[in-house]
Amino acid sequence: MTNSFVWTDLSTFDLRAAKQFYSAVFGWSYRELEGGYWSCEAGGHPAAGLFTMPETFQGMGMPSFWMSYVQVRDVEQTVRLAEAHGGKVEVKPQPAPGGGVIALIRDPAGAGFTCYEGPDLGGRNRQRAPGCMAWNELHVSDLETIRAFYNKVMGWHIEATGEEGRFEIFKSVDDPEPIAGIQVSSREIKGDKEYWGVYFAVSTLSGASKQIERSGGRIVAEQPLGSRPALLAYDPQGAAFYVVGGDQRSGSDLAAETGTIKWRASLGLLIVAAAILLDADWIWGFLFLLWVIPDVRRGSTHFLEHIERRKNPVIYWLIVSTWSVLAIYLMVEWLWGP
Repeated sequence: MTNSFVWTDLSTFDLRAAKQFYSAVFGWSYRELEGGYWSCEAGGHPAAGLFTMPETFQGMGMPSFWMSYVQVRDVEQTVRLAEAHGGKVEVKPQPAPGGGVIALIRDPAGAGFTCYEGPDLGGRNRQRAPGCMAWNELHVSDLETIRAFYNKVMGWHIEATGEEGRFEIFKSVDDPEPIAGIQVSSREIKGDKEYWGVYFAVSTLSGASKQIERSGGRIVAEQPLGSRPALLAYDPQGAAFYVVGGDQRSGSDLAAETGTIKWRASLGLLIVAAAILLDADWIWGFLFLLWVIPDVRRGSTHFLEHIERRKNPVIYWLIVSTWSVLAIYLMVEWLWGP
């Protein structure tokens, strides 16, 4: 598994809430290792790691995030090569929870990954067992900023797939099976960050989509993994991850099905219609409450753009407070007005 992806872990703000969410979505059970690091297991398979983000990073405004791990033969040598070819070492080599050595590196475009030296962790499941990491894909704006870096540091060979903007990574020119992918897309599409996306296998995308939203997460977009449909999701604390299903339906079929489960939006439209037809301002107040409560629970809201509480607390609380005050005012006016 040298120079291949073997593990992933989540740096989160609320450990208890994260464990509840991913247990509901992936069926994970948990086992504590050392130093507050938890091993997540799916059907008896090691699937991922989970830990509370250090207060130092929280104070810097770091978001909750999933990290990809690449197993290497020599961490010290990998760090030297990364620095020599335009990378940045964020965390120097140090002991890893459960054994081994790790170091956190950012490639020249800014995408971070952890290199790991030690025994195989077993997190990357080639059989795509539900709940296990099934794939890793680099989302980047410009391939040429990172192609030479990964070739020199990891020895990887990058090939075009024939799909616009998509490439596959091989351990060498002669290796028959890709180990990861690269998706080149504009910042308007992928946002302003360059990142390694972590993909988890699920039995069906429709079932995973329902469970993610039912558990307080969000489905952000449909982003196919080559010819396979996949979804980009956020957990309740804002950590992005992907799910790729065992079902073989097309993207259009999935979009049609997922469109039928948006019962909250459907209920909201019925409430709006009732408020207009009955000319009842208190119904608007009720609608504002329905809007605010999930936003407070998730720690994020949307008003012309997506707002995260941890990143933009002032504007977040102004928006939430505005809807709350309007809700209270309209309902109080109905109860005690003339």
